[in-house]
Amino acid sequence: LKLIIEPLGHGPGRCTRAAAAMAPYLSGSELGRPPAFGEEEEDDDATAGDDDDGDLSETDPLAWRRHRLLSRTLEQGGLLPPSRNCQLAEQRPLPLHSLGRLLASATALVCLVLVVACLCDVVPPAASHAVLALGLRPAVELAAAGGSSWLMCPTPESCGQQQMRFWRTPPVTLAASVPPSLEHLPGAANATFAAVRARWAASPPTFKGTAVSLSTVAAFSKELLYSDPFDTGAQVPYVDFQAGGSMVVAITQRQVAFLVVNVLMGNTIPAGNGLSDALERCSSQGHTDILYSLLSLLGILSQELEGGDHGTMIVASTPADVDSSGGGWEGRLFYGPVLVAPEVCEEIGAGSSPSCGKPDFMSGGAPGQAVVDIAGDFVGGGSQLCALANSQDESLVQFYSEVLAFAFFVGSGQTKMLPVPMTFLGTRVYLSTISGESTSTGGAECGRILDSNWLNQDIQNATVQVPLNGQTVTVASSSFVAVRSKSAAAYNKCPIDKLMNNNCDIQRRHLSDDVALWYRAFEPELYPAPVRQAIRGVIKTIGTGPWGAGVWYGDSQQYFLAVWLATSLLSSGASLDYYVYDHFCENPGNQCFVLGAKGCAACVAQAGVPSISAERCGAAGLQDMIQKFSGKSSLALFNALKSVGAPPDQVFDLLLAGPEPTEESPVSAPAPLPLPSAP
Repeated sequence: LKLIIEPLGHGPGRCTRAAAAMAPYLSGSELGRPPAFGEEEEDDDATAGDDDDGDLSETDPLAWRRHRLLSRTLEQGGLLPPSRNCQLAEQRPLPLHSLGRLLASATALVCLVLVVACLCDVVPPAASHAVLALGLRPAVELAAAGGSSWLMCPTPESCGQQQMRFWRTPPVTLAASVPPSLEHLPGAANATFAAVRARWAASPPTFKGTAVSLSTVAAFSKELLYSDPFDTGAQVPYVDFQAGGSMVVAITQRQVAFLVVNVLMGNTIPAGNGLSDALERCSSQGHTDILYSLLSLLGILSQELEGGDHGTMIVASTPADVDSSGGGWEGRLFYGPVLVAPEVCEEIGAGSSPSCGKPDFMSGGAPGQAVVDIAGDFVGGGSQLCALANSQDESLVQFYSEVLAFAFFVGSGQTKMLPVPMTFLGTRVYLSTISGESTSTGGAECGRILDSNWLNQDIQNATVQVPLNGQTVTVASSSFVAVRSKSAAAYNKCPIDKLMNNNCDIQRRHLSDDVALWYRAFEPELYPAPVRQAIRGVIKTIGTGPWGAGVWYGDSQQYFLAVWLATSLLSSGASLDYYVYDHFCENPGNQCFVLGAKGCAACVAQAGVPSISAERCGAAGLQDMIQKFSGKSSLALFNALKSVGAPPDQVFDLLLAGPEPTEESPVSAPAPLPLPSAP
């Protein structure tokens, strides 16, 4: 650097002369592309030709890294000719480096920062933005962030071939404009954020005994913007989940927080993104829940991610439409997996705790348990990511702030929301409090953001190490799976009061559809190969309430058996945790019918829902079904449900009075069905 700089002189034009002087050093070797996460570096000896220098990534990795960052900085700042565009456009995330190499790279980059600061007093604005944004940061932050890793797969066969999108404003440039105490947020409507800020400033919430002020959040936000956690400068790797097909995005907690800060500060990518759209849409309508969710994520992570720590990995993925291994769920059914008794967790009455000793499934507190998001076509449902509601899907996404943040990876569609089905590994609950028993949270909505001290003090801290594309990563031992059911109400063939009392035959005639939907969401083999083992390693149990029997008004008895059946078909061996409520926030009181004579009438009385009639309580309960079918083949239960009779008798009573289940019962394997359309 000294040999390059000293002959340049002083005054205007120094940057141009510096670029010209550096150009020979940038063009002497062909840059090899960095391998994708988990991919081995290729041997370029066969393609090196007559280049005596070879591939710098092989012969001198440190020089190669300096070479790459310097050329990228000058190129994107407009200081190198466009002939290098094709070579630089397909860059991929760096492989994991040893700490020693990172520190050495950091030292070299600090020198480069100083050179740019000294030389560049006359530079076009685009060039100065690029120089600041593309990989140049303090040494400590580089050492922490340079060890980052991420994986993106636009298709199962194209991991590492994600798009690279430019930020509208380079994040490092944006960092200087973060208000010291978040006096304003450019990404949100002023009046809406002012209400949140006033409440937060008046009584800052605490986390593990430490007050988390807006000044703390602001300082963390500024640090994030300076840190370049993706190691991609003014660009961000991108996959659009609404493009369809099976995809993967795996990023760290620090990288999630980085995306959130950019959006809150009004930054976006040219085509837009779903999180920015939601924040603008919701705050302009006066909704504050989305702001509490995103700011609480930053508040807790500001306490957890010290010293540039990246935290744990969050993995999001969508499954394929069909089973690529052949046979699908029908094939699994005819192999005859044995039904294993589910764990039943009764939660009856306000303030009650689940009888199984586990936390409420919606709280995300049981290690290894996946929370079932009772979804529609999109994650977040009809509230469009804005606010809590009297339906589970709309509310749940606000408490699982990382799921909300992943709306950033939706760049198309009329409403930019994440598709269903979709699995998230390592997501956690950041707000208090949410429970399936809606009377416990003091209102008709699913969950309630507390008036004070709303940060989740019991946030999941358990972690698990799992394989991801050939490497081992650490993931929080919790997950979120969005899965829709077939809507009985969509047929418009039965009055709502009869649907609420399990008194419509149409509620019992879409078993195959529901099994297919559940299986597609949870079967690891339907997901891209790089994440299959991670799904198996994180999801050990599946926690659900009345899936299918919420506001789409399915038969709660039929759906308990359908979920138990479908779970038994999964190749992962995950088991079922089934939660029973007297007053679930969707279709409250209906789930009482699964209790039978031993508890249904008391449950209906406890629920106090006029539309639910205790006269519809049957004799048999779910424990009778567990006793009858445990140890039998899943095919035996499928046969029994396919031929179950019509109301007025409840499903359990009909099955209990029926013949002993047998897998030899005559039935033909159902043909694969297309996914049902929205009601």
